Amino acid sequence: MKLLFAGLLFSSIMFAAIDGTVVNGTTGLPASGIPVTLVKPGQGGMRTLGTTVSDASGHFAFAKDEPGGGPQLLQAAFKGVNYNKLLTPVSPTSGVELQIFDATTQPSVAHVATRFIVFEPNASQIAVGETVIVKNESKTTYNNPALGSYRFYLPRAANGQVRVNAQGPQGMPLPRAAEKTNQDDVFKIDFPIKPGDTQFEITYVLPAGTPFTFRSRVVPIKGMQTETPVRLIAPAGVTLSSKDIQNVGTEPKTQATIYSLTANGNYSVDIAGIGSLHPPTDDATAAPDNSDSPPITEGEPQIYKYLPWMVGVALTILALGLVMLYRTSPVRSPYGRSN
Repeated sequence: MKLLFAGLLFSSIMFAAIDGTVVNGTTGLPASGIPVTLVKPGQGGMRTLGTTVSDASGHFAFAKDEPGGGPQLLQAAFKGVNYNKLLTPVSPTSGVELQIFDATTQPSVAHVATRFIVFEPNASQIAVGETVIVKNESKTTYNNPALGSYRFYLPRAANGQVRVNAQGPQGMPLPRAAEKTNQDDVFKIDFPIKPGDTQFEITYVLPAGTPFTFRSRVVPIKGMQTETPVRLIAPAGVTLSSKDIQNVGTEPKTQATIYSLTANGNYSVDIAGIGSLHPPTDDATAAPDNSDSPPITEGEPQIYKYLPWMVGVALTILALGLVMLYRTSPVRSPYGRSN
C-alpha cells in the first residue's frame, strides 16, 4: 500500500499546481500587484493557461497547470518590460521566484562588450552577419524605445532586407523588427537590456562579386560605452584590406583571419576571395535556400519526449494496484487456506 501511495503521490507531483513569489531584483523585496501569466509554448505558438496578480506579499499561484510534459513559461509585466521564467518538466513548481527589475531610460547602465562582423562571399553575393553582446551589470533594466537598445548601419544594397534576433539573459532568440531612424540607412532595435548579457544577431545579404568594397559606419547610442573595438572576420580564402583595419591574427580552428576596426565613424573595406565559416551540406543535390523565412524542421511533439516516462509511471501504479487487489481478494487461489 505504501508503494501504491508513493506512486500516486509521484503522479500527482507531475501535474502539480504552480506557486511562487515575484521579487523586485532592484530592491530585493517582494513585488505586489504584478500581472503574472502562465503560458505553454507549442508548435502553434504561445498558449495562455492562466493569469493572476501577485498579492501584498508578492505571492502568486495557479491552481493547475497542463499535464502532458513539455516546458511552461511564467511571464510578469513590469514598467513596460516582460520578464520570463522557464519551467521544465523537472523544475520545482512550488516556491518559484520570478524576478523583475526597475527600469531606466539612461543608456549608461549598459555597454557594448563584444561586436564582430563576419563576411562570407561567394561568386554573386556577400552574406554579412553581425553579432553584438550588450552587458548590463546594474540591477536596473535599460528600456528606451525612442533611442533603441542598439543601432546599426544597413547598406542600401541590402534593400532594407535584414533579419534581427535578440536574446536576453537566460532567454531564447526572438525575432525583432529593425526600425528606421531619422538618420539615413541607420536602424535601431527596440529590446530591453535586462541585467546580464543580451545578444543581437543581425544578418543580411549584399549582391556583389569579387573584389568588392564594403562601406559602413559605426553608429553608437549616446551614453552607451563600447568596451572593445569592432572585429571583422574573414573565412579562409577571403582577404580584407583597408586603411581602417588592422590584422590581429588567425583563429586556429577555422583559420579565419581576424581584423580590428581602427575607424570610429565611416569606414570601407575591400573584400576579395570566396569562403564561408559554415561547412557545406552533406546533400550535394540539395537546392539552396533563398527564402527569407527561418528554416522549419519536422519533429514529434515535445510530449513524446516524456511519453515513455509517463507511461512507465502509469503502468507501475496499475501493477501495484492489481497486486494489492489480488492479495486482499477473498476469491484468490484456495491453496494455503484451511477448509
